Amino acid sequence: MNEYNSVKLNNIKSVNTTVRMPQNPEVINGLRRLGLNQYEAKAYFALSTTGKNTAGKLSEHAELPRARSYDVLGSLQDKGFVAVQPGRPVKYYALPIGEAIKTLKRQRQETLSQELTRIDQLSGDLSSKLDLSFGVSKPSFEDAVWTLKGREAIYSKLAAMIDSAKEHVIISSSQEGMQRKLSEHRKLLDRARGRGVKIHLLSTLSKEKLGDMAKIAKTTSTELPTRMVLADDQALLFLTDHSSSPEDEVALWLNSGHVVDTLKKAVE
Repeated sequence: MNEYNSVKLNNIKSVNTTVRMPQNPEVINGLRRLGLNQYEAKAYFALSTTGKNTAGKLSEHAELPRARSYDVLGSLQDKGFVAVQPGRPVKYYALPIGEAIKTLKRQRQETLSQELTRIDQLSGDLSSKLDLSFGVSKPSFEDAVWTLKGREAIYSKLAAMIDSAKEHVIISSSQEGMQRKLSEHRKLLDRARGRGVKIHLLSTLSKEKLGDMAKIAKTTSTELPTRMVLADDQALLFLTDHSSSPEDEVALWLNSGHVVDTLKKAVE
């Protein structure tokens, strides 16, 4: 072999034959919004486009640090995005995105269920301890006015009002607001009606959209200037417009039979 051919072969041997997969930023960002980190998203995308692969090859295709590739693939397997084929070498395969998302949803639902159970347990434990701390001097909310901010907090108070009502629940709201309240609290209203609580809905929402609620509640087609909920001696007065964002919504809550009687006479 002459000197020219030897140099030519050496040059060929030195060429890096690794094919780096072009990244798709839109797909990578979508995967990250599902909860994958940057390395996991790049690895899953590369596996989806190259098929089965070893950790070493994948680190080259996806431009991952080789030392991190096994950790990244193990995490993807735990999250249900990757399957493993045992052997020498071990190979990895990207599961279809539809299957991966179903697994992810089940995992999130299980995590949420466990967290809600933990919160319920803490709530019961704290309630009993706080009751003991208050002793005989438990604070009274009679005639006190409290400000609630955020739709979640307001709707939690609304749910408690409906759940504790023994005589009446009156809801006055806009069409959009009434639909939201009925969607969120329908079961509680059904239970309240079942124990004899009178329900009165004041809104221009059509009976077709009210659905079955129109059969179990008194309805008045009107839209009052103030959105409110009255339940026995409690009143919830919405201060913001019905189109306000959920986090900006503000309401006043008070426990006063006198005020509720006055408001009740004004709306009925």
